Amino acid sequence: MRVMLTKALAVVTALLAVLVIHQYNQIGDLRAQVIDTEKRAVAQARSITADSMDGTDAEIVRTTSWLNQLYKAADGLQRPDGVWKDGQPDYEGLGHWVFDVYLRDRLRGKTEDEARKDIEDQIKGSDEWRTKHRAKS
Repeated sequence: MRVMLTKALAVVTALLAVLVIHQYNQIGDLRAQVIDTEKRAVAQARSITADSMDGTDAEIVRTTSWLNQLYKAADGLQRPDGVWKDGQPDYEGLGHWVFDVYLRDRLRGKTEDEARKDIEDQIKGSDEWRTKHRAKS
């Protein structure tokens, strides 16, 4: 009887070992599938985002023109040349305000006016704005 129990235990142990190896392999396959799915989701999200920007050129022109006026305005940054700095466009400012703030807001569903207000509020919270408006107070 002891021999039969030992054999049964050996068979059960072998079956459990096979099951553990099978489960381990399945988990590895599932992890690979999750990584692949995440990569595809990111690519698809980028594609959808790019597609959503079709035809926005007029909006971007309006926004950069508005931003240029805000830079020049007495209640703005008071830069006589607007978004121009040292004889060239202020690429850093344009990149930040148009791409990091405005377009992100628009892609998140804000209206043009709401996205512009966000830019204006952030500009009015900047060191440059505070310095120029403190001097006039």
